[in-house]
Amino acid sequence: MSDTFTEDDLAPGPEERRARIRGIVERVAATVAILAVGLYVGGLVALGACAAPMVFRMTPAPMSGTAMGAAFARFDQIALGAAVVALGCEVARTWAAGRRGLSIAARVRRLFAIGMAASSAYVGLALTPRINELHRAGIERDNSPQGAVLEATHRRAELFGKVGIAFGIGLVALHVFTLRTARPEDDDEFEDDDAPAPLPPGPRDV
Repeated sequence: MSDTFTEDDLAPGPEERRARIRGIVERVAATVAILAVGLYVGGLVALGACAAPMVFRMTPAPMSGTAMGAAFARFDQIALGAAVVALGCEVARTWAAGRRGLSIAARVRRLFAIGMAASSAYVGLALTPRINELHRAGIERDNSPQGAVLEATHRRAELFGKVGIAFGIGLVALHVFTLRTARPEDDDEFEDDDAPAPLPPGPRDV
């Protein structure tokens, strides 16, 4: 065995290769999560702030309610899919981050992902079906008892839509804030402070 320092000594070791793989996984997961959250937030803003006011203003009832109810029901499927993707990316980032996944910022990021998913699930699985059910029954948002129920359900859906948007924007910011290049020393397995230092280049005495 030669004691001469060679180019092979500069090749990355198993620790560096594992850290590089985790870094790639973390970047890909963050990118996919940001795209999923952008789809969710952008869709809510487009439907709730742009489409809905114009449809209710220009289309007579009950056609306006039926049309927007169908649009929101279809978007809710997209929102739920985006929430599932965002949660899956959190699992991937938690694995890839190692000990850094225990930081306060990373934990808050996971809570924001759960909050966004919970908001989208509540709207998509409970509120939107209830609104569409009331619209199909011919109920309008007026001063009648059933109209008051429809109005309250609409307002609750708007509230949780805004809550979901707030969670989504915070989630994007935290994905960017917590994204770092993984290093071998970040891995849980590399905590041995007594590991020998590398020898200097050149011939070594036996």
